[in-house]
Parts: sequence; C-alpha cells; structure tokens
Amino acid sequence: MKKFRSVLCLLLAVMMLAVCFTGCSKKTATSSASASSSAAQSTAASTTSSTSSSAATSSAANAQDYASMDNVNVRFAQFGNSLDDADGYANDPIRAQIEKDLNITVEYDTGTDGFDDRMQTELYTGSGPDLFPTWGETDKIAKYIEDGLVTNIGDIINANPDRYPTLYKIINSAEYKAYNKLYTGDENTTYAIYSVAAFAEPSFAGVSVYNQSILDEVNGGKVPATVDEFMTYCEAAGKAGYVGWWPRNDKLTNWAEIDAELALPQGTSIQAPSAAGTGTILSGELGTDSEKWTITATSDASKAVVKQLAELYKTGGLDANIGVKGDFDDAYADFGAGKLGAVNFGFGYPGQFRDFYNAAWASVKTDASPDDLTVGQALTSNGNYGQIYDTGTWINSHYFIPTSCTYPDRVLDLVEYIASSKGQDLLQNCTDGQFRTDQGSDYWKAIDGAYGYGDGRCKYCWFSYMFSGTEYYVDFTNNDWWTAVSNPTDFSSNWATETDNELVQKARDTVSAYVDKVHIVLPSYYNMIALPSEATDIISKLSDTTNEYLAQFIGGQLDVDTSWADYVKAYQDAGAADLETMINEAVATARTTYATK
Repeated sequence: MKKFRSVLCLLLAVMMLAVCFTGCSKKTATSSASASSSAAQSTAASTTSSTSSSAATSSAANAQDYASMDNVNVRFAQFGNSLDDADGYANDPIRAQIEKDLNITVEYDTGTDGFDDRMQTELYTGSGPDLFPTWGETDKIAKYIEDGLVTNIGDIINANPDRYPTLYKIINSAEYKAYNKLYTGDENTTYAIYSVAAFAEPSFAGVSVYNQSILDEVNGGKVPATVDEFMTYCEAAGKAGYVGWWPRNDKLTNWAEIDAELALPQGTSIQAPSAAGTGTILSGELGTDSEKWTITATSDASKAVVKQLAELYKTGGLDANIGVKGDFDDAYADFGAGKLGAVNFGFGYPGQFRDFYNAAWASVKTDASPDDLTVGQALTSNGNYGQIYDTGTWINSHYFIPTSCTYPDRVLDLVEYIASSKGQDLLQNCTDGQFRTDQGSDYWKAIDGAYGYGDGRCKYCWFSYMFSGTEYYVDFTNNDWWTAVSNPTDFSSNWATETDNELVQKARDTVSAYVDKVHIVLPSYYNMIALPSEATDIISKLSDTTNEYLAQFIGGQLDVDTSWADYVKAYQDAGAADLETMINEAVATARTTYATK
C-alpha cells in the first residue's frame, strides 16, 4: 500500500476550520448515496440467508438490542475505491445487511488522488470521518494521541465487554498489549485497531523456476538440489548457448534472491546488512539471551560465494547484461523466448509461480502447459539448507475513531460486527467460516464492481483491510488475536481458474517438502525492533559499498582475491561493527520489553 503524503502543517488545518462538522449524527446521511440506503434494504434478502446459519456461532455482540438504539450515521473512510456508480452503491446488499443488523446508516468515503491529505486536514479540523485508517506509521499514532485527536477505544471496550466481546478479547491479548506499549508506552491503553498483514502461506526467496525443455537438454532433466549441482547446471546451460540463471536483482541493487539461492545454504550472507535476518546470520537460540546476529558480507565464506558468481558470469551461467537489463521486462521476455534456463522471482510463495507462468510464459505461448515449467528445490550445501528469517507479518494500517465523533460506542458496534464471525462471513462470502459455493464471482462482481473492482474476487472491499492487511478471512472466534491475524485464510482458489489452481498446487506440492527447513518465523517482538537514528546512515553507506564492489567483482572489473581486502576495509570504515552492535542491542531491548510468553 502506498505511504501517506507528508503531514499538513497546522496553518493549513486552521485555514480549514470553516469546514462543516460531519461527525456521527442521529439523523440519517444526507448524501445522495447514503440517502438511498433504504432502497438497498430490498436487496438484502439474499444476503440475510448467507449469515443466518453463522449467527448462532457469532459473538454475543450480535445479540445486542440495536433496534432500541438510535439510528446514527457512521462515515467510514478507506483509500482506493470509487463512488462513481451511484446505482451500485444504492443497491449494495452487503451494506444494507450491515445497516439492518446494527440499526445504523453507513456512509462510505473513499478516493485516490488527494485522499490522504484530505483525511489529515479533516481530522485536524474536526470534520473527519467516524472511522478511518492511516498506513501504520508510528509517528502518526503518537502525534494523534499527543494532540488529543483520536479516541481511547480501550476505555469504551473494557467498560462494556458483553457489548464488545470480540474486541475485548482482541485488545486484552498479550500481543495486542505489546503493540499498545510500543505505540503509547502503556500496554493497557488502546487508541487503534491494528491491521496486521500476513500471507496465508510463507513467502521467501531462493527458489528457481526452470524451463523444463532446457533442463532436459543440458542437465538430463534433473532439478538441481545442491549448490554444486546448480553451478554445474548453470555452466552447462551457458555452454549450450543459453543463459543459465536470472535472479531478480533490480540491476544489481537487490541481492536477496542471489543471497538465498547460493550464499545462505553455504552459511553466509552477501547482502548489505539492514536488520536482524537481512544481511546477518544467526547464532544462538531465538528468543533467548544467546541470540546474536553477525554481519557476514565480507567474510571468507562470502568471498567464496562472490567468486562463484564471477565464474557464472564468465561461463554464461549469468546474463552478460545483468545489472543493465530489467527484471520484469527484459528477463520476462527472454524467458518467454526460451533464452533463460532458470529464474528467481520469489517463488517460495506458490502464487508467484502462477503469476509468472501467466505473465512470462502463457502470454507468449499458444500451446503453453504447466508442465513446461518446473519449480525447483531450495538448495543445500553439505546437507544444510539456507535459513530465511522473518516474522511473516507487518502492520499494514491503524484504524481510528476521532474524538470529534459523537457516538464512538456505535462506531465500535460496527467494528465489533466486522470482527465477529457473522461479519467475517458476510464480508468474505462464507458460512461458518467455510466458503459459500452457492454464490460466487457473478454475485460479487455487481457488488465490488460498483467500487471499481472488476477482478471477480468474492469479498467486500469496504472493510477488507480492517483486521487483515492482506484482505483475508480472520477467525477470532476460535483463535487469539495474534494467531488469527498471522494465520489468515485465503479463499481465492474458490474463484480462480482451473489452470491457476493447478499452477498454485504444483508449486505448493514442491515447496511444502522444504518450507519448514528454510523459512523460520521470528518471534513477534522482531516487528517492534527500533534501531537508533544513526543506523540509517550506516545502512545506506554499506548498501552503496555492497552494490559498488559486488557488481565489479562479478563483472570482472575487480579481481576478487586482489581487491577483497579493500572491500573489507570499506565495510569497516562505513561502520559495520557499530551497526552489528546496534542490531543486537535493539533485538535484546525488544525481547525484554515486548516478548510475550
């Protein structure tokens, strides 16, 4: 998701004070789109049936007597959609169902150009929407709290646990409190709904996809399983007139794929260091005082890997124009033309194989078949896999209720509803957490199409990011908050084509054999690591140094043996040792401050 533009200055906010207050109100919405809400009630019948069977197992909040409460207008804002289709908005059965169940009138505020700046201005002038997101920036949540602009929703939820059972469970979990502490300094103070992004399956680098016909020709059809076997294959492909391997590299400024394919299995990392797990190698045990991260870019083991890369460049194992050609234009075209034997584009995530096959292969082959391509192995060296560390999650958004909202408790009724199993079922085309087969993309096309989505997906775009930053189904009924958001359910296979599902399953079948040996999930406190400000300059210098030296080593402009000492000194001069200390101290601080049992 794109980042917010810079914060508007206070002067601009003052200039906008004349904007009318449009917070929660007892009267129904006056916009033409919201005023047509009652017309949508007649379309809710089919949607009502979609939630009836899940109502029995949804949270107790759905048993609240909302009919006896005032009908209030709730203005919800979300970036990125369109409101050009007034008829589609007026006849939206999902919105109608929400309004019926909660006895509220929901108004949708969305847009693209200028949307973020407008949200910022309206927040400071007291005319903002009643529920809105930012993009998860720590500085924004701190500033909003300091300026008294956003509601302490924790006070409301904790005072009414029977009214908000799902939210009460969420905000009182240990992991949620850790984020509260990170943002506010007080684990028991909650100002935002944290939208956590996580893929439904691990995503990692270091997996090649091969042109099977080239593999048959130069390697007897055998898929390389070790670093040595991969080197032999690449050199054989080069001798046969092909380019053996194209790892995504962003013109030799992104070393992640090269690192994961060749360096990590050999116990080192040639990447420029920037964090724990990026350009650093772990020793000790995760989650304990013994965990330590070491920068290895200039180690002897890394020197050996760089020499391997230089050899591949000489023999045609790497493209002679690597560093000049682009990844998603030139490399895709060369692969489709049968010039490249293997490529790396994040294929540890099965969906990437599907996307690559369709874009680079099937789009240029009239007789394309999934069997034309083969998903490779994560390589080993001396029986060891390279290990890739990440939390698998990141904070995508923060959702706030501004203090200008007159009825924050009613807005929280809406948030509770969305978090409940009934709400998740409604938004994600499910019954009791299971995808509905009696209605699909044809039904949803008319709904989401009204807001600018025409991709055939079966999910409601309004609130799709509120709890899952990757727009997946989250089950808070049967899981704690962190388990639910870090292990969401992706139902996209239910509306994908047969070929697309075949491609994903083909990749999944291969990757599943080694994923647990390669992809290591870091404890959640790794999301809360904060390096000191001076680390930024060191990281930038080391990145520039890596890009400069490795490109010349690989291309032959510098001899690895002769110039390696210069590379080591450049790293020392740039502050590599200081950065290593900063990383380990920051990890220790996060572990002792935010680790949950």
